Amino acid sequence: MKGIAKKIELLFRRKRFAADLDEEMRFHREQAEKDLMATGMTPEQARFAAGREFGNATRLKEQSHEVVGFGFETVVQDLRFAFRQLRKNPGFAATAILILALGMGASVAIFAFVDAALIKPLPYRNPTRLMDVTESLALFPRGNLSYADYLDWKRMNSSFSSLAAYNGTGFGLQTSSGMEPVPGERVSAEFFRTLGIRPMLGRDFRDGEDAAGAAPEVLLSFGTWQRRFGGRTDVIGQTVNLSGVAHTIIGVLPKDFQFAFRGNAEFWEALQPTRECEKRRSCHDLYGVGRLKDGVTPQMALANMKDIAQQLERQYPDSNRGQGASVMPLAAAIVGDIKPILLVLLGGACLLLLISCINVSSLLLVRSESRRREIAVRGALGASRVRLARQFATEGSALAFAGCLFGLGIAGVGIQFLLRLVSKDMLAGMPFLQGLGLNTHVLLFASGLA
Repeated sequence: MKGIAKKIELLFRRKRFAADLDEEMRFHREQAEKDLMATGMTPEQARFAAGREFGNATRLKEQSHEVVGFGFETVVQDLRFAFRQLRKNPGFAATAILILALGMGASVAIFAFVDAALIKPLPYRNPTRLMDVTESLALFPRGNLSYADYLDWKRMNSSFSSLAAYNGTGFGLQTSSGMEPVPGERVSAEFFRTLGIRPMLGRDFRDGEDAAGAAPEVLLSFGTWQRRFGGRTDVIGQTVNLSGVAHTIIGVLPKDFQFAFRGNAEFWEALQPTRECEKRRSCHDLYGVGRLKDGVTPQMALANMKDIAQQLERQYPDSNRGQGASVMPLAAAIVGDIKPILLVLLGGACLLLLISCINVSSLLLVRSESRRREIAVRGALGASRVRLARQFATEGSALAFAGCLFGLGIAGVGIQFLLRLVSKDMLAGMPFLQGLGLNTHVLLFASGLA
């Protein structure tokens, strides 16, 4: 209501100002005519001379309005005129908008992937402090950890507040129709606490529940809970038969939780060293993820882990010869080789947008040739160069706005099309693409382009 009242007040104020301005200009013009007639001019001669002295009355009124502050109304006038011009030339308008929409659509669609992979943080607590921690060999810069090395790294390091291990596995799920293979993950007890993830139902693994001889326990992914257990809350405490072993269900993971390296895991089991591989230091089958302590940088953590690797190499020369350490941000390990590909695609999309802008600019220049007469007439009527330039800028802005709107539609379709080109297995390893669409970052990028 306040806004409407303000607009009504502005309207009446403008009308009063226009009436007062007309009266003021008429008074000065009549006074000038009287002074000229006093010099011997006829009334007709005095009227023409006074008109020449005052100049273009329309332009004087526009300048007075601008001084007083009615600029918003002139902007509205420019917009109305711009839309009238575009309606009079539908072929030109449609071509220009389509060219801009294609360029913007491609750029926005590719930026959505870049934003999801490289800009948005991982969906974990304080994700910049999470590090991918693995062993390193000459041929494998990022190699698996052995279980014995993991225990020593966890005990000896001074860089991580928590260090967890994980590896992918598969289970045979006993169902009413028989044994069904399902993907799973084995994780140490502190894995979810390291990521900063809490189960939405039930509890997490406790310390010691990943030790040899502990009771088999398992957490369910949200999708598995919904699909296989009907989303029942009384599932906690029930048992499920995995590979012939009864596991107690202790919790259900959040709906939006996904771990890139095993995004399709249905069951998350406590990592107990029961396999033959985990009883030998020379057998490597684990990966590590750690959370840095406050004040520790990735470079400091890498130096610390390399130090430990050298100590273990001296202590166990047969199994640890030539083994170093690798520490990198978890986000970098997840994105991997995708980053340069995405940046190249974004560069290509921006180049396409630049070509689109150049093409539309060329169309506007060609069209301006046909508007020479209009520009000359408006100039003769008193329009300044600044006002004409503002009018053309307004027309360009209208084209950019329309191109952005249609470009967002093209971008939305393009995002879904590109997602369909990615296989389900690849998507499972890309949690950053979850819920990809026209989010706030993408809309801000589109606004910047417009």
